[in-house]
Amino acid sequence: MAAVLCGEFNSLIEKYFILDCRYPYEYKGGHIKGALNLHKQEDISNFFLTKIITPTSEDKRVAVIFHCEFSSERGPKMCRFLRKEDRSVNEYPALHYPELYILKGGYKDFFPEFKVRVHF
Repeated sequence: MAAVLCGEFNSLIEKYFILDCRYPYEYKGGHIKGALNLHKQEDISNFFLTKIITPTSEDKRVAVIFHCEFSSERGPKMCRFLRKEDRSVNEYPALHYPELYILKGGYKDFFPEFKVRVHF
């Protein structure tokens, strides 16, 4: 995550979205800079499936990074939801969003090491 935020993957990633799947009160208590607080499946559908977000260059990608407090339940659940919905509107193996990631350890592990990348 820190490498993405620092631009180390700019040659590969045109756009990235950090999805904080925690409840709004948790997000307001502190979140990764630039993260979107999408904690309901409806929010994910509206943001990513109403209008598909595509890179302008075929050489670059759109990456979606999910997390919650520990990235053990809510973040992975939302990631699986977007993948399932994406699969339902595409013929296998095509996907609108092939680059889905889950932040290992979630916000809890990210915060102590990268406080400078966190917004209060």
